[in-house]
Amino acid sequence: MRKTCEKIHTDAAYRWFLGIPFGQKTPHFKAFSKNYERRFKDNDIFEKIFINIVEQAIEYGLVDGKELFTDSTHTKANANKKKFEVTVCEVVRKRRLWLEEEINEERKLQGRKEFVYKDKTTTKKIKVNTTDPDSGYYHRDNKENGFMYLDYRTVDSKANIIVDCHVTKGNVHDSSPYIGRLEYIKDTYGFNIERVALDSGFDSLDIKKYLLEENIFGVIGYRRYGTKESRRERRRYQYINDLNVYMNKATGEVLEYNGNINRDGYMLYTNLDKSEKILRHIKADLNDRYYQNRISTVGRNLYSLRKEKIERSFADSKQNHGFRYAMYHGLEKNQNYTWLICAAQNMKNIALKMNRYEANTQNKALCDLFFPKLTNIYELFKIYTKRKPLAFSN
Repeated sequence: MRKTCEKIHTDAAYRWFLGIPFGQKTPHFKAFSKNYERRFKDNDIFEKIFINIVEQAIEYGLVDGKELFTDSTHTKANANKKKFEVTVCEVVRKRRLWLEEEINEERKLQGRKEFVYKDKTTTKKIKVNTTDPDSGYYHRDNKENGFMYLDYRTVDSKANIIVDCHVTKGNVHDSSPYIGRLEYIKDTYGFNIERVALDSGFDSLDIKKYLLEENIFGVIGYRRYGTKESRRERRRYQYINDLNVYMNKATGEVLEYNGNINRDGYMLYTNLDKSEKILRHIKADLNDRYYQNRISTVGRNLYSLRKEKIERSFADSKQNHGFRYAMYHGLEKNQNYTWLICAAQNMKNIALKMNRYEANTQNKALCDLFFPKLTNIYELFKIYTKRKPLAFSN
């Protein structure tokens, strides 16, 4: 901000853009820093700025809200990763009430006793940074570990306009905030969402169930579950949906559902002498549905656009807006900073798209004016010269 205020004072282009004539005083950087600490603290002014820019993009026809792409990226916190304290806290495991009800209904049908589900609490060791306690320790395969923040961003497919950016700690799972943010987008802009594309980190039953209930076509990246041995063992059998049985591909032996379902929702299929066993989840049909979405023509085309849309948006933020590193301490300040970065990114995008649109409109007007005359001249040329028509390119 200090550097920007210096530019406003000396650069004519900055003065012209802000409407500050020469001879008039320019804002001092403290005007923003003190307002940021006092007037702008604990309010939604930055979010309103971001929403206002998105609404302008909607008015220009650059956003329709039909196809959305969501992903998360990490931003290094302004904190030393070696300065931390290990705290032990109790974590309450998130329960799927709707899944528990379906499991107990299935046990009722099989004449078995219903399960009694309770909240499960586990103790977990968490690294808390002493410099920036709001950051979370980020550790994933093939990526740099350290204290980070995560930006959950959603872009629209039409012109790659960012419609939402939500900052969390670095140790939050990708699937946790997604449903809430999609509801936020619908409530804020009134979008009629038709299709979404997500990477494998968002592969969860809750998200699949939500998208199905909202009649949204979802494509989620492939994710491996279990060990190589378990996947190899599972490929030995083929599930026959009409008969609700598994068949051994090599021997042709049939494994039937014996009515036993465990607390996690896995149904047991066995042969007559119970020498072969295989488990199938009660919501396996839901997983199969999204597998078909992924391998369909529409799903493949939609998922191929994901890296061109959301990954390009992240690359622009990190390369041109300093988003690789967090500029502030604390979750709230980093959220406000992200609102402003994404608002600026959208403004640049809108300016570029509208400039191209106006240029194309002018070129079209010139073509409409010029080419009818050219066509008439060409027709006269054919009549009076009686030559073979020339091959004009498009």
